[in-house]
Order: sequence, then structure tokens, then C-alpha cells
Amino acid sequence: MKGKNLEELLNKKIKLTTFNGNEYEGIVIGYVPAQDNEPEIEEISIQNAKDNKTYSLFENEVKSIEIL
Repeated sequence: MKGKNLEELLNKKIKLTTFNGNEYEGIVIGYVPAQDNEPEIEEISIQNAKDNKTYSLFENEVKSIEIL
């Protein structure tokens, strides 16, 4: 999701939708900047409220983010 500073979402409650239609709602608990990741793509981790699992998603998988 180009143009969105994913690091600013840390500790915020969000609703995230991926390009393949998956939806996650919960708290962003982790962030990895592109330069520290392989491949060099930003990544966030969200604690999903629905199933209490943690999901890590690359920036290019994210279609939309709504801050709740």
C-alpha cells in the first residue's frame, strides 16, 4: 500500500483488507522497514481480534487500511 507510512500504525487498531480479499481487524503489534527485510518490502504484524492470531503482511499485499 504505497503512500501510507506503515510505521505510524504501530499500536493502533486498524481494519486491513488484502488484495486477495482477506480482512483483519486488530492492533498493529510489529513493523519491519523495507531495508531490514528480504525482500525489501515493508511489513506489519497485526493481532487479529477475530481469531487472536498474529498475521504478518507485506506492504504489496495490502489493498486498504482503515484506522479504527
